[in-house]
Amino acid sequence: MRPSFPVLTMFAALAAAGPVAAGVLADFEGLATPPPVDGATGFEFANGGSLDYAGVRWDDRIQVVGDAYRVDTATPGPLFGLPHSGSFFINNHNGADGILLETTQVLTGAWFARNEYYGFGGGADQVSITALGAGGDLLTLSLDLPELLAGLPEQPGFFDTSAFLALSGITGYRIDRRETGPFSADWVADDFTFEAAVTAIPAPSVLALFGLGGLGLCRCRR
Repeated sequence: MRPSFPVLTMFAALAAAGPVAAGVLADFEGLATPPPVDGATGFEFANGGSLDYAGVRWDDRIQVVGDAYRVDTATPGPLFGLPHSGSFFINNHNGADGILLETTQVLTGAWFARNEYYGFGGGADQVSITALGAGGDLLTLSLDLPELLAGLPEQPGFFDTSAFLALSGITGYRIDRRETGPFSADWVADDFTFEAAVTAIPAPSVLALFGLGGLGLCRCRR
């Protein structure tokens, strides 16, 4: 029996389809040895002694922070920051600039916000992410970090970096910040989404799928 025309059409479409990409989410909930939710620690310590997580080598100046962490624990003061999801997020410890992420994956977005210290405001008011290649900087995108909640950490906002999809030869990313004053150069971030290395679907012969070589030339009995 000959396969129906819609079935042949479906397989022909699959054979002609372009590359398929798989998404990768770095949400920091799967770290091997995270701090308590009211604490913070360096990325390497939070990940069982490794800087490699979700296909990325993370800068050793990044710290992992729990959603109940406060700088001022005596008063107590405000929360340091808010995750976008789950209980953990990351921070550029001590306002570190030029944070590096080593990966060939394409960063398509992440969630960023200002942190809070003692309730008097603080945190960087802008972050920039630069895609890096073998020859240097490829493209820089920026996001303003508003201060809308006086004395409190801000809700994370989405940083759309899907423009990086148009680039090729990415080897990593650099995250820079614009400080607002002394001790006001931190940011918090969560839920980094990456497009994994593109995998092409092979283009098999549609007829070979059915063992029907020469289908158009034969006459099949019913």
